[in-house]
Amino acid sequence: MTTATATPFFTELAAVADKPPEWIELFPKGPAIAARDGRRWTLEPARVVAAFAANQGPLAIDYEHGQALKAPAGEEAPAAGWITDVEERDGAVWGRVEWTASAARKIVEREYRFVSPDFGHTREGVIVQLNGAGLVNRPALVMTALSRQQPNDKDTDMSLKAIAAALGLADDADEKAVLAAISAGKEQSTALCALLKIDAGSDASAINAAVTALQSETETALASLKAAPNASELATVKATLKDTQTALAAIQKKDADREIETALDKASAEGKITPASRESYRAMCAAEGGLARFTALAATLPVICAPSPLGQAAIKTGDPADDFNPTALASKARKYQDDQAALGILVSISEAVEHVKAAG
Repeated sequence: MTTATATPFFTELAAVADKPPEWIELFPKGPAIAARDGRRWTLEPARVVAAFAANQGPLAIDYEHGQALKAPAGEEAPAAGWITDVEERDGAVWGRVEWTASAARKIVEREYRFVSPDFGHTREGVIVQLNGAGLVNRPALVMTALSRQQPNDKDTDMSLKAIAAALGLADDADEKAVLAAISAGKEQSTALCALLKIDAGSDASAINAAVTALQSETETALASLKAAPNASELATVKATLKDTQTALAAIQKKDADREIETALDKASAEGKITPASRESYRAMCAAEGGLARFTALAATLPVICAPSPLGQAAIKTGDPADDFNPTALASKARKYQDDQAALGILVSISEAVEHVKAAG
């Protein structure tokens, strides 16, 4: 998959009652979309909306595509707002935005008037996901698209290591172990949702809300039991709460480990830490408040060695047919598995991955 970042499409922002718009058009009505410089893509709104939902988090709107142009070089690229929801409207794709106070003022005072998307597409030009967007002021000028090719065949092991690190596995974990971890994580999340009696596909915020509600109900039940003790009911309530807390703690640890590895990968990629010091810094991050301290420290560290390619998506110029995106592969595999399950067909995660690879 190729990522395009430019101003092929743009939307003029119109403030209403001295407030920036809450909803903005991110992609014009498709399916055929032509850029100002002649490039063409095919828009499948449902696919873009589904990819946003699978991301389970907001996407940044920055200034002049700083996330794509400045952030990779270690320069500051602050957010102007956050896309918190995406929906299809008559063949177009719109997004709900929570603007920062600074960006809201710039839009109202017309310091910035347009927004353009950053998106990913297939070799055939089908837009498959929204990566974010940028506030811009010169949409009439054609900007060169930035293409970040995925690793070719010889970098497949590197990509597998990146997936393994994200899952908290050892660097030498093979494909079978990675797929097993993905499946186990999904099963763990599904089991926790079942305990909480919420939808199996609920995200972390919904799970946390359900746990909070359960804790409140437990406290109420305990207060009631104190007034009229019932040993059996009390034991059941305590057992349910303990199981839920244990499952939640496991998920939170995986999330914390993933954040630590991401921070270490970034510092390593910038040449600020060496492989030999990685374990020491990992221990530092694992302590309470350690990740925040390491992030602040890394921002001040000088470059002490050649940047490491580990943990970052390498920029390649090989044949696009060799593209491989581990994150997208896992997401597509899970979606295919769920689609087949809806049809009453059971497909293993390994089979789903092979299907996605074969489909290109």
